[in-house]
Amino acid sequence: MSKIIDCTIRDGGYANNWAFSDDCVLATFLTAQRSNIDYFEIGYRKKDAVRKYERITDDKLEFLKDFKNNKMKLLVMVNDLEYDATTFQDADKSIVDGVRVACHMPELQIGMQICEELKDKGYEVFLNIMNIPSIEAKHYKILSDWDKKDIVTSVCFADSYGVLVPSQIPQYFDKLRECGVPNISIHTHNNLQMAFANSLQAIKCGAFSVDATVYGMGRGGGNLPMELIIGYLKEVSPEYYLNLIEKYYLPIYKEHDWGYSVPALISGLKNIHPNKTHDVNMSFVQMWQEL
Repeated sequence: MSKIIDCTIRDGGYANNWAFSDDCVLATFLTAQRSNIDYFEIGYRKKDAVRKYERITDDKLEFLKDFKNNKMKLLVMVNDLEYDATTFQDADKSIVDGVRVACHMPELQIGMQICEELKDKGYEVFLNIMNIPSIEAKHYKILSDWDKKDIVTSVCFADSYGVLVPSQIPQYFDKLRECGVPNISIHTHNNLQMAFANSLQAIKCGAFSVDATVYGMGRGGGNLPMELIIGYLKEVSPEYYLNLIEKYYLPIYKEHDWGYSVPALISGLKNIHPNKTHDVNMSFVQMWQEL
């Protein structure tokens, strides 16, 4: 069965600018552990970020040490162009177990190099490819030619703007397998309300892991809701997550209101970044015509 990565604090942070309280983060972390989630991505490690969970470093994670078990692994994400090697000590000195390295197609080789550096420091590493619909033959060739791709636990492809439908998912699995990728994962967005269906299709294709967030928290149309996927798979009860939503995430949702919207829909239909569809001075028709 595919593994599940709770990336609420990392990717969900786009919805509230990573303004999570430590109490909320700890409650989310414990809920994931109790629900037998495989990985918990606690934030970004961005070079120049200000918010705590947008630049989460080891010294800021001391409060988790007394709660962390050995079953659920702790991850951070780093964007290739925001990578600062000095912020990563050797893994045996860190509470963090692994790093997901995110890169867009033009920086694919940079992402690979960072994976190699972090693997040498002892971290479990994932290569996350952003906006998979933009991949071209030359990018598959780069992946095929990478002689160290066996160091990554998985290559995760992201439907960054929520444009894919289930019938398109197998083609990416097939092409990545042709490149010799050891495992393949998916990160879905819900602009077209396809995050759940696309994730189920990925699981059917043999995905190593799927990403999900509490209450679907995320930018634009949001992400795959954690309570939905674990409730559907029925390997574990969603009760812990339901309690978490009621106590912590409904108040955040009322303030930041992610999920279905016409701007998010247009972002998905046109394969453009959701930030481009949030011009309040444009009508929906103007948005459709001009973007």
